[in-house]
Amino acid sequence: MRFVLPHVNLTIRNRILEIEGIPHTYEARDVFSVLQNRPFDFWILSEESPRSFQELVLAITPRTVGFRYGVRFMTLENRLLMTLIWLRQYPTYSMLSQYFGISVPTVCTIIKKMWVILWEEVARTIVWPDRNTWHRRNGKWPEMPNVLGCIDGTSHEILVPQTEPQEEFYSGHRKFHCIHTQVVIDNEKNICHIHSGFLGHDNDAFAYQQMKRIGPGLDLDFPANGFILADSIYPNTRPLVTPYKANEIARLPRNEKKETRKFNKLHKKRRIFVEHVIKELKTFRVIGAIYRHTRWELSCIVEPCAGLAKRRAEFINNLD
Repeated sequence: MRFVLPHVNLTIRNRILEIEGIPHTYEARDVFSVLQNRPFDFWILSEESPRSFQELVLAITPRTVGFRYGVRFMTLENRLLMTLIWLRQYPTYSMLSQYFGISVPTVCTIIKKMWVILWEEVARTIVWPDRNTWHRRNGKWPEMPNVLGCIDGTSHEILVPQTEPQEEFYSGHRKFHCIHTQVVIDNEKNICHIHSGFLGHDNDAFAYQQMKRIGPGLDLDFPANGFILADSIYPNTRPLVTPYKANEIARLPRNEKKETRKFNKLHKKRRIFVEHVIKELKTFRVIGAIYRHTRWELSCIVEPCAGLAKRRAEFINNLD
């Protein structure tokens, strides 16, 4: 004779509550009103000051006219704040649900809508300079007057794919599954171009070949006499300049070895700037930690993070 457990037809929530059919209601909290009086906490959580946040709210308001979901639960300020906290700190939806007093499905829907609206507003600030702007940056680095920028790649770790070939996403160099991003900056540490979505098994050289072409009259117009510093894995062809490799230096005459080593030191000294920019970009933990959500959205989420990182850098520079 079989005995049916009393909770077999109950949901997990009701099993935990031990009372079948107990109602579970949410009471939305105005987190923005609390945090705007604590500017430092506001900055730590969102990478925005209360004033810059209000400017961002005004900028995206016209884009939210047709977006009605969540209006009766939360104000636009709280929806935007929740999205920024998700990008900056990357908490789980359950944690945000507790902070803001709304259900997990509501959190999920609001964030999926809001980060797209945010992308439309801030990602457009990442633009490729025109040729005149590049010419004005000649001589910014006296020891390398014709070097106008740097390029490098970075990786975003993802969960192991369950329904797709894992080897496509696995990086033998990084030793984890990831998606790559290419970042191009100028010699003033401004992000000029960002391209994400390269699979983990691709190296930087392959990713560079898949990007928009850089050069005079090409997709990304660039002066013929300008150069971009790159790591040794990139092709040493215009406009890229890579450092000398150890085996190349070993074959040179003694009087030229000193000059090539000096060039490599200068190359490393300036190319580290792009590493600094990538570090600032990855302060947004949604792309700096293991990405837990739909992996094909990651390449798009990188772009609003780049725009927000640029806003952050401008805000800090204005403080100086």
